[in-house]
Amino acid sequence: MSWKNVKLIFLREVRDQLRDRRTLFMITILPILLYPMLGLGMVEMMLTFSEQRRVVVVLNADEMPTTPAFFNETGIDEQWFSGGKDDASRLQVVTDLSVDTSESIPASGRRGEHSPAQLLQNGKTLAAKLAELKKASDERGANDNLSEIQDRLSNAFADSELQVLVIVPEGYAASIAALQNAANVDVDHTDEQPPSLLVVRNSADDKSVVAFSRVQGALNRWEDALRAQTFEKASLRAALQNPARLQWVEVARGEEVAANVWSKMFPAMIVIMALTGAFYPAIDLGAGEKERGTMETLLISPARRVELVLGKFGTILMFSIGTALMNLFSMGLTGKHMASTMAGGMGDTISLELPGFYSLMWLVILLVPLSALFSALCLALATFAKSTKEGQYYLTPLLMVIMGLTMFCLSPAVEITPLYSVIPVVNIALLLKGLLLSTSQSSELLTYAIPVMLSSIGYSALALWWSIDLYNSENVLFREAEKFDVRSWMRSLNRDKEPVPAAPEAIFCFILILFLQFVAMNYMRPDLSGSDVEAGRKILQTTVIQQLTMIACPAIFMGLLLTTSLRATFRLRMPSLNSMLMGVGLAVLAHPLSIELSTFMVQSGILPPPPMEGLKRINDLLQSSDLSPWLIITVFAVTPAICEEIAFRGFILSGLARGGRLKIAVIVSSLMFGIIHMIPQQAFNAALLGLLLGLLAVHSRSLFPAMAFHLCNNAIATFHAKNSFGIEADGVFFSKEDGMLRYEMPVLILCSLGVAAIVYRMVIDLRKEQKVKQANAMKAFNAPPELAERTPAGA
Repeated sequence: MSWKNVKLIFLREVRDQLRDRRTLFMITILPILLYPMLGLGMVEMMLTFSEQRRVVVVLNADEMPTTPAFFNETGIDEQWFSGGKDDASRLQVVTDLSVDTSESIPASGRRGEHSPAQLLQNGKTLAAKLAELKKASDERGANDNLSEIQDRLSNAFADSELQVLVIVPEGYAASIAALQNAANVDVDHTDEQPPSLLVVRNSADDKSVVAFSRVQGALNRWEDALRAQTFEKASLRAALQNPARLQWVEVARGEEVAANVWSKMFPAMIVIMALTGAFYPAIDLGAGEKERGTMETLLISPARRVELVLGKFGTILMFSIGTALMNLFSMGLTGKHMASTMAGGMGDTISLELPGFYSLMWLVILLVPLSALFSALCLALATFAKSTKEGQYYLTPLLMVIMGLTMFCLSPAVEITPLYSVIPVVNIALLLKGLLLSTSQSSELLTYAIPVMLSSIGYSALALWWSIDLYNSENVLFREAEKFDVRSWMRSLNRDKEPVPAAPEAIFCFILILFLQFVAMNYMRPDLSGSDVEAGRKILQTTVIQQLTMIACPAIFMGLLLTTSLRATFRLRMPSLNSMLMGVGLAVLAHPLSIELSTFMVQSGILPPPPMEGLKRINDLLQSSDLSPWLIITVFAVTPAICEEIAFRGFILSGLARGGRLKIAVIVSSLMFGIIHMIPQQAFNAALLGLLLGLLAVHSRSLFPAMAFHLCNNAIATFHAKNSFGIEADGVFFSKEDGMLRYEMPVLILCSLGVAAIVYRMVIDLRKEQKVKQANAMKAFNAPPELAERTPAGA
């Protein structure tokens, strides 16, 4: 590979992008102008903002105590609001003291123009319906009537133009006065309580929520004053009102508050903007080349395909990093300027100092692998697209997925863990959030830097390899844009069938299975009520139905519909005895390794522990004496061995392996197999065992050795959980922990050697087979045309 050619391609693409005014404006100029304009607009809006008054109707206001007085001549006394006069002016308080009820009520005008008298009448109507509702709720067996009254009350409240209704009960002031007078009389008091003051609101209406919060605060402060007055009349110490004497001490410094703000904004912005910076250049350098007709000219240049990809990748990477950095610094400077210029506002309550050099250094370091991943992914998807419009269709779902991951990382409860440190995008966002948020724990967080960087670089390398692979495919570079037509598609299903499925069909099958598994989480939960035996049987029935309908059926249906050879698609060939023995032997040897490795991953904190309560409940139900062990083995070993192998080592592996990409097919199918198990510990085990299952299926060219492995593995796991095979702990080969059989180091070493020997044998056999195929292909290629024509296919 010539780095000189890579440099030439890189400089060419950079010049082309700098000449494109649209891309230049979207990626470089817009971030510089966007945030100052947004900041200026927010300041102007805050300066010109005036909140509309919310309507509060008070019935029987004359029944409120006069000392301390809650109302004055204009409404609620401003002393009860935290904001004083400003908060009081935001409420239009209508009481029966301030409205002359003897006057006729005028006809209501447009919505929002009800007169005070009409508002008061609406409040009385609501109070009457509320009384009817309370009466109906007190009558047992009147559920239908209660539901009807609730609907009427909700509709009437929405149409009344009221945001809050306060109903003061009859005799409220007198009952409070009697309570205060009885407090200092040394007699036995009855348990009679004063009637409750009712406050009605609609939590589904934002206006009502805002008005209620203000009224609630005012009533709470008035109640505090009333309590203090009551204590004084009872000659009780004022300190008894708050015996806990709570005092809040704030220790956060200004720069720590700023770090808290930036830790929520910078990780989200760096992810979104790094992807946005790669989005448009990738479409232009991939699909745009095809639209302009310059792809052919570029391909006939002396540069190799890999050099072309690396040059384009470097260009996209540069714009991705540049866009993210410009957005971050523009946003940071704008926020700091706004905080310093808003006197008496945000500038007095919060500091928005930019993070220090240490945090900014890690921001730049983590941005590089993140931008590399986005650049490679966007380049691959844009290369597959025929036009820029089609490229946008392909990249938009990627943007939605990344935004979902970003929102997950913003949750304060989500912190980086060993598991999250290897999940793409999430690892970088969480590590950066932790480094920005905490400087005291930065040394602990930096222990995650190595797995985060290595995994991110690995994902970027895989995405870049995908881009190179696409550039080496003429069918991808020069394919025509697809025009989807249902009738043509249905005809092509019968006309263009092939013996095995294509890779997109295999991926769609996995997505369909994953979607059905997601649906099953809510709609196929077994009913565990009733006796233990009945609950256990329901678990078995649900498991069988789920395996058949949501795993096996999609694969079989797609195999019947999309392929011509079920035998080739599902590898329904008779295996050799040696292959069957390999499958059984691998299952026996791999079980101790998978048990101990998953346990180690959980104990070390890399994987979260499984939901023990739910698993223990299911395990106890399945250990019922009335459930046959053979029935349990049939459900948890035989059924998954058939259904899951048909789907993953049958249809999906055959589709992914089409074209001879056996390594990628085995790895990807094993990852898919792990994902559908949902629970992290099971998913980890399933993904590792999926590698052995895929290797078995490819080596034997048959599905049955993989079925034998799967059946034996699940059967051993079932007996291991049930009675640990009756093996006693000897402290050398076996031990027991919490009643569960554990395997010691001698057993693990022996099993590791056995698995390594079988895997090595299969890999050697596959390499020999591939060499023979390549030799035959070269012979057929070098043979004279007339001899090649007489040579039968597949000879």
